[in-house]
Amino acid sequence: MKKNITTSCLVLLSLFILSGCSKIYIALGDKNMEQLQYVKAAKNYEKAVAKKANNIAQKKLANTYRLMNDTKKGVDAYAKVIGQTNAEPVDRFYYAQMLIANKKHAEAAAILRDYMQSNPNDKLAESILKSCAAPEVFTKDTAKYVVTNAKIGNVTEFYGPVQYKDGLVISASIDGKGKDKVPQTGKSYYKLYFTKKDKSGAYSTPEKLSGNINKNKLHTASATYSKDGNVVYYTASNTDGLSNTELLETVIGLKICKDTIANGMYLKGADFPYNSKEYSVGHPALTTDAKTMYFISDMPGGFGGTDVYETKFEKGTWGQPKNLGANVNSVGNEMYPFVDSLGNLYFSSTGHANFGGLDIFKSAKSANAFAQAENLNYPINTPKDDFGFMIYADNKTGFLSSNREGADKIYEFILQAAKVNISGKIASKVDGKPVSGAKIEITDRARNTTDTIYAAEDGSYSYLLAPNTDFEITVSKDGFFSQSEDVTSMNQSGDITKDFALEELVKDKSVVIDAADENGVRPILYDFNKWEIRSDAYEPLNKLSKRLKDNPKITIELSSHTDCRGTDSYNQDLSFRRAKSAKNYLISKGVKANRIKVKGYGETKPLNKCSDGVPCTDDEYQTNRRTEFKVIEIDK
Repeated sequence: MKKNITTSCLVLLSLFILSGCSKIYIALGDKNMEQLQYVKAAKNYEKAVAKKANNIAQKKLANTYRLMNDTKKGVDAYAKVIGQTNAEPVDRFYYAQMLIANKKHAEAAAILRDYMQSNPNDKLAESILKSCAAPEVFTKDTAKYVVTNAKIGNVTEFYGPVQYKDGLVISASIDGKGKDKVPQTGKSYYKLYFTKKDKSGAYSTPEKLSGNINKNKLHTASATYSKDGNVVYYTASNTDGLSNTELLETVIGLKICKDTIANGMYLKGADFPYNSKEYSVGHPALTTDAKTMYFISDMPGGFGGTDVYETKFEKGTWGQPKNLGANVNSVGNEMYPFVDSLGNLYFSSTGHANFGGLDIFKSAKSANAFAQAENLNYPINTPKDDFGFMIYADNKTGFLSSNREGADKIYEFILQAAKVNISGKIASKVDGKPVSGAKIEITDRARNTTDTIYAAEDGSYSYLLAPNTDFEITVSKDGFFSQSEDVTSMNQSGDITKDFALEELVKDKSVVIDAADENGVRPILYDFNKWEIRSDAYEPLNKLSKRLKDNPKITIELSSHTDCRGTDSYNQDLSFRRAKSAKNYLISKGVKANRIKVKGYGETKPLNKCSDGVPCTDDEYQTNRRTEFKVIEIDK
């Protein structure tokens, strides 16, 4: 070994003499990268760049920052790389990822569009580009969750909490020495620890789990327990058959291990039957009954990167894994699955439309499959990596993991019923002009309380509705008919937009009870020589009934008409009977009789040319067989 070290030094000295300081630091950095020692490599590449502008060193430095997940330094490093002659399209893709992590979505979108000119079939880039177009989408649920940093001391980095007995088992990196440190990062290997919360809300100093579970030479993390707490599955580095040298210089895959627990000790059980040296298998998650396990793998046949798979425990063994399909998996990486008490699946992904990095998604459980993945949005997700989600059986409280503050940490959350904002504009139905100062009354039906707000100068209004409640909104303004609408915040996940078009209230102005509009609503019409209410008249009469209830201070006249066929006296009587039929219908809907006056006008007020002696079509005659109304009194 000593001879090899001496030889390496001579080689590096020769490089120094022949090529100068810059190249020697690049050579040192490359040697670090061969051993996956990213921190040391970055320091050497930094020195190379500082000594002399070097395109090769700059690209190596940018890629090292990316592998270290140092997005702040990475964004500056890649900004320099893409301006170089040796820049490749993939450098633009990586630069866009760094920009997104630093909340620079618009700049990232421009870079991705340029990248896709030479890579039009890159589905992952296409998905990320769509996300960049509207980053505000991912901040719409800001009132739904309250997220706070979990108070777990004496831990450098930690993630992936899972409920165990009266506390949590977490994956943690606690400062170690020598062989316990990861050469790539300089931090300690992840192992599994137990901690529980005290009355003050702080967690106890994590205690390392005893027995077989933490004996892996490298990492042990991401545990899941059976309901009785006697069996645990977890993720470990797949070091089987590797020499000490290979452990330092090889990208190590993952495997799923099983232990049984007796008297607090973890005893080795059988490894997961689908572990492989050819691909990774990890991040197990058991259902409540422990009969189904979800896990991730980059085994052949997936959608791209790592996918989520399902396996069922039958006849004493785990069955053939099944890929969960396109509603869950994407061209990116899906990781860290978790199943709640209702069977809903949570996982993290880089491939679905997201805020940046890993985002946490939910796929609701249906009879035979999982629904399309739904982004949980901010503050659960950020432009950084968010993962390791778990929620208790109350479906209101839980934990997530995130590097939003620069290092992997665990955050507690409370899911609260989100308030829903309703907003819109009040305008005149006649000319569309805003009705400023309109009175808007919001009645909470459950509490029987009413809040009042007023429209702004431009006719706009906005109000925050209580969650899971039914409301009535009434809009009123002098010179206009008042108008009410029912709205609800029940199961409402987004905001509501509701505009009101108010009709002018003018005394003695005849109004056809709902003239045909774009929705096909018809006025109140009658068959020839009939006065009975037709089925197509129910909708306009119901609307008139509602208008009268919204405007309790008005008295109306129902004005009915006939076509010109028949004698004047007969038609006069027929029109009166038509008005009376309409009034009786309104009374049946709860309108007081003294608010409705009736009058028949016979054939004296046709809407078209159809008077005595003028030949007309059936449709033209039909137009005149109608009922209208007009306001004749307004109480003060």
